[in-house]
Amino acid sequence: MEVFDKVGDFGCVPNKETYYFTIEALCRRFIYDRAWSVCEKMLDGESFPDGEEVGKIISWFCKGGKAKDAHIVYLLAVEKNKQLPQSSINFLITSLCKKDKTVKLASEMLDGFSGEARKYAIKPFLSVVRGLCRMKNVDEAKALLLKMIPWGPPPGNGVFNSVVKWLFKGWRYGQRKEDYKTDGGLKPDVYTYTVVMSGYANGGQMDQACKVLSEDKDKHMKPSPVTYHTLIRGYCKIEECYMALKLLAEMKDFGVQPKCS
Repeated sequence: MEVFDKVGDFGCVPNKETYYFTIEALCRRFIYDRAWSVCEKMLDGESFPDGEEVGKIISWFCKGGKAKDAHIVYLLAVEKNKQLPQSSINFLITSLCKKDKTVKLASEMLDGFSGEARKYAIKPFLSVVRGLCRMKNVDEAKALLLKMIPWGPPPGNGVFNSVVKWLFKGWRYGQRKEDYKTDGGLKPDVYTYTVVMSGYANGGQMDQACKVLSEDKDKHMKPSPVTYHTLIRGYCKIEECYMALKLLAEMKDFGVQPKCS
């Protein structure tokens, strides 16, 4: 760093290699604030490293908890038409999604995915969906899920369940069965059914919860213990203990082992 600081004293202008290796040295020593000050000078100047090197700079700042700063580097790289490694872009998106304040930046970056890159970008898309759900922007997460079905990447049950979980976690009474089904080849799994039943049970709508249980039993050979526990707690909550006992007996008929809880 001392050598870098003296470059200007000798009337020299740092080139892209000087900036890159200085930032690398500081990041490897976890001196991220100093590294960012050097990076700011690089961004203000005319020297800008190649795409591969910029990708590494972005990844270093993400590892140092400076994803928002890394995003500034990303934006300038895009402006300069630098070809960044896809792994660095994915890492930046997942890093931005760790904090509520930067999830929107990550969501905006998804618009840059197309073709093969979008087809295999399930991890960054999943990170954005989960980030939006964590912020309780469930409608935005659901809209993104619905876009993924025709345009990719194929969402899979991980994305699907994240949205369903938060739709019912806030007790959205207005949700219908159709809200946890799609025409994109996805099928609700045991976890999905349990989340939906939990939402109904928490709101005291046990008839609806039992209808979901019936569908679950039609789709799966044996419901999970957690599924039954969810309904039993729901019936106990509204003081219909006879129904709770009925479900307990049904568990034994299905070979589902009750737990102490």
